[in-house]
Amino acid sequence: MRLSHLLRTGAVLAVTAAVATLSTGTADAAVILTTWNATDTPADVVGAHAWGTLAPGPALGTYVVDAQIKDTKSDSHGARVNIRSACDGSCVSLVSVSASGVDVTNTDDFTLKAPITVQECLTEAGVDYICGEPYKITP
Repeated sequence: MRLSHLLRTGAVLAVTAAVATLSTGTADAAVILTTWNATDTPADVVGAHAWGTLAPGPALGTYVVDAQIKDTKSDSHGARVNIRSACDGSCVSLVSVSASGVDVTNTDDFTLKAPITVQECLTEAGVDYICGEPYKITP
C-alpha cells in the first residue's frame, strides 16, 4: 500500500516528533517521517506550492518521497514539482507531479535514491516555464 494512501486513509495512529506508527494489520512498525516544504527555499516560485514527506525506503540509501503540488494562482500557468535523485552510475532520475487550475492539488509518491532534490515550476502548455533552484530534501 502506498505511503500517501496510508496517510490519507487515517492509518497513522500516532505522530510524535517525526516518528509515526503505522498499523500493518498484524504488527506495528515504526516509520520515521520527515516533512519537507519548498516554500521560502531556493526552490520556491510564486504560483506553486510543493510539500510532502520523506521516509526510509526498502533498500539502503533509498527514500519514499510523497510529493504534493498545488497551483496557487489564477493565471495561464500550471504548477509542477520536479524531483531529482541519483540513479545507478552517474545519471540523475527526474520524476514530477503537476497540477493545473487555481487551488488544484495533485499528489504521488516515489521510491528514490539519495540525494534527492525538489524544485517548484510554473508550466505553460505542459512544459516547464519558470523554475526555482533544486533544493535538497534528504539528509
